[in-house]
Amino acid sequence: MQVNIIMQKENENTLASAISTCLEKNAKKAYFFVGNFKESGYKIIEEDLIDIKTKLFFAIGIDKKTTTRGMLEGLLGYTDDVYFYSNNNLNEFVSNICVFEYSDRADIFVSGSNVSESGIQSDLSLYTKITYDFKEGNDKKDYKAQLKELQKIVEEDGFNKLDLDTIEKLVQDKEIFSTRQYNHSVMSISELLGKKDKKDESEKDEDKSNAEDVYKNDIEIPKIDLSDIAIDIDIPEETIERKPKEDIDIDYEEEEITLPKDIESYEEVKQEETEKDEIDKNNELYDESMKDDDIKLDETLDINDMLFSKADVKLEPDKPKKKRARKSINEEDNVVKVKKVNLNNISNLIFEVSSKNAKEEDAVRIPNHIRTMIPEFFGLDDADTEEINGTSYKVKHISLEVVDAKTNEKYNDNEAMITYKPRQSYLTFVSSVLSNIMYDEDDIVRIIKLSDFEYHMEIISKKLKEYKVWSKLCNQTFRTSTKKYGVM
Repeated sequence: MQVNIIMQKENENTLASAISTCLEKNAKKAYFFVGNFKESGYKIIEEDLIDIKTKLFFAIGIDKKTTTRGMLEGLLGYTDDVYFYSNNNLNEFVSNICVFEYSDRADIFVSGSNVSESGIQSDLSLYTKITYDFKEGNDKKDYKAQLKELQKIVEEDGFNKLDLDTIEKLVQDKEIFSTRQYNHSVMSISELLGKKDKKDESEKDEDKSNAEDVYKNDIEIPKIDLSDIAIDIDIPEETIERKPKEDIDIDYEEEEITLPKDIESYEEVKQEETEKDEIDKNNELYDESMKDDDIKLDETLDINDMLFSKADVKLEPDKPKKKRARKSINEEDNVVKVKKVNLNNISNLIFEVSSKNAKEEDAVRIPNHIRTMIPEFFGLDDADTEEINGTSYKVKHISLEVVDAKTNEKYNDNEAMITYKPRQSYLTFVSSVLSNIMYDEDDIVRIIKLSDFEYHMEIISKKLKEYKVWSKLCNQTFRTSTKKYGVM
């Protein structure tokens, strides 16, 4: 048996890199006995869990402050051997032991830090590496005895097996963190005293009466007077008999087109002018609650650049069109040509962003698997290697324009960067102007690549009307979270 004490300092000799190395060497089994397993630490380790044959075992502590549903569901995606201990009680499970078993040896890492991003990467920390060589003496026997003691703790000391139904119950019982668990209904003082609030009752009665009115059939629907509205009606040339300018007289009773008297007939006449909107509806890119003045879809969405399969999609209206005076549109006009996008030519990345990190107010993070999917978009493969705070990063210097859609403020930064640290679970857009913009969880960030070293970034708040449009383009889910993204 060999024992080494290792110092983790300024991102060197990190526990994260030690774990990554062991998993890369195809350990037969890996055991994690972790009392405080945070999602930030899980994301770093998860990068090495993908596509490995190692048999995994997790015994972790959970609590309502740091444990998330997404992390627990992610663990179950890699193994069924996940056991949990509730740290919400008086006694907590305190441990950080990682065991990696090979055919000829076993490596055990014992640390006093949490499994978090800082705990296994950047914090000043000491951890111990114990190596059992199965070819020497009683090492194999001693290792088996130690491992049995660790497994015995899980079997006898209050651990429970995790599954999807248990996760749901943990959320409902508020044993783990959930964004839905803090929606409480607050009782009024009169309700607490056992009295009903008269104001609330009157409001309920009013709502009830309004709800009943919806089903009354004898309600008189007000007519809208359009006599003062100038309506431009496009009448085909073949339906009008040409007369001298001063003698033009159109008899509307003999024509199929009549002057609209209500909203329905008005919209029928204007249907030709809204054909583009009908196409947008069929492609699920139209929201009836938005006005054309608010969002100009034709200026921001190009259907030829979107990720459809290569095909001719025929747009069939839900109802047959009514007969009109104008000529019927050719069938070819109802066919939209679309194509499958080459991932090497992606110019737009749209995604739901995490809440702003207080430690990195000038940064926006993107999961690393997106970089591997569309590497040409970021161009980090040929980027220079630079040292930042004593750690080697891939760094690409760019010019970045940032627009805060909520305030219409625009910022320019010619010294922005895209950075990525090898084996890190994310890459980062870094710019000093980002610290000027406030954004919340699940706001949408749209990044446009203008050229190899020029990028445009828009931050779209959930409170804006155009958010609904862009959220429909986020139709894929990140591997490491429930947030969604899309590319164009």
